[in-house]
Amino acid sequence: MANIIDQDQQWLISSLNATLDTNQQARSFAEASLNQASLQPGFGSALSKIAANRDLPLGSPAVLLKQFIKKHWQEDEDGFEPPVVSNEEKAIIRGLLLLSLDDPHRKICTAIGMAVASVAHHDWPDEWPDLLSYLMKLINDQSNTNAVNGALKCLALISADLDDKLVPRIIPVLFPCLHAIVSSP
Repeated sequence: MANIIDQDQQWLISSLNATLDTNQQARSFAEASLNQASLQPGFGSALSKIAANRDLPLGSPAVLLKQFIKKHWQEDEDGFEPPVVSNEEKAIIRGLLLLSLDDPHRKICTAIGMAVASVAHHDWPDEWPDLLSYLMKLINDQSNTNAVNGALKCLALISADLDDKLVPRIIPVLFPCLHAIVSSP
């Protein structure tokens, strides 16, 4: 599938690159521009598309996406800043995050896993019922070690937020899968 980059995404890529500029003024302007853009509808999904595009040599979209989720996902959370992400945009972001879990770069994969865990804290299991089955599918497809590693990292991050209501739902699915991994050659 060809990754087509529109004008808004090109602006976003240029701004992300400018945050790495050695010139403090250029870097500060880019950071302020991205902060302002994060208040616009569609910013999160555009950022997710860029983070999912492996043809782009950028690591910062995943980190910025994780921060965006923490700030704009859930209104009643500490650190929330308006506006809240729409349900339609949340669905796009969730889907693109899952497709990005097999990133071969460990730091990017960890940032994506952290973003998934942040979303899962709010949306799983009610708003994101297929999360666990998708992670299990990645783990069981041992032909893609990046996907296995990404899914395991993601599960480790998600497990930090489990409570007595969620543990009984995850254990019956997770333990047989983990047993198969550790017992395979």
